[in-house]
Amino acid sequence: MTSYFTYEEYEDKEFTGLDFSEESIRDISFFSCTFERCSFQYADLSLSSFDNCDFSNCNLSLVKLGATHIFDVSFTGCKLMGINWGNVKGLFKADFTDCILDNAVFPDLNLQQFSFDDCSFTGASFVGTNLSHATFDTCDLKDCLFDSANLTQADFSTAYGYTIDVSKNIITRAKFSLPEAVSLLQNFDIEIV
Repeated sequence: MTSYFTYEEYEDKEFTGLDFSEESIRDISFFSCTFERCSFQYADLSLSSFDNCDFSNCNLSLVKLGATHIFDVSFTGCKLMGINWGNVKGLFKADFTDCILDNAVFPDLNLQQFSFDDCSFTGASFVGTNLSHATFDTCDLKDCLFDSANLTQADFSTAYGYTIDVSKNIITRAKFSLPEAVSLLQNFDIEIV
């Protein structure tokens, strides 16, 4: 446990402008806490719990999420690069607005009805992910890997940069718009003129 966090539980606390980079913040519960302009880069958040918390303009790149509980958490303007979200524990519920999630991994997660607004996902991976009814509003999906993902009724109508192999994913009633939707044809042996 880091020297900053001396208690096992924190409720209704505000943390502003603090640097927890490379710290071990393990087995601590946070409820209705606010983190603003804090850095958690390379921090170990394993076994910790975040319920009804808000992260604003924070850097959480490459944090370790070993059995970390994240529920009703809001991330706004945060750097969340290179995180393996597959290590979260139990129900996972979060909102992401204006975040950088480049090279993040979401393996076999249930992200049903998740909302991503103005986020960057360059090089992110969604393998076996349930994204049914999810919304990618004005999101950059360049070089994302979608494989065995459930995209049923997902909304990609304002997303851009994606290349989704329709033969490897479930895309029933998903929403796409032109000209980006043309990329869905890339794996067919056809010529578009």
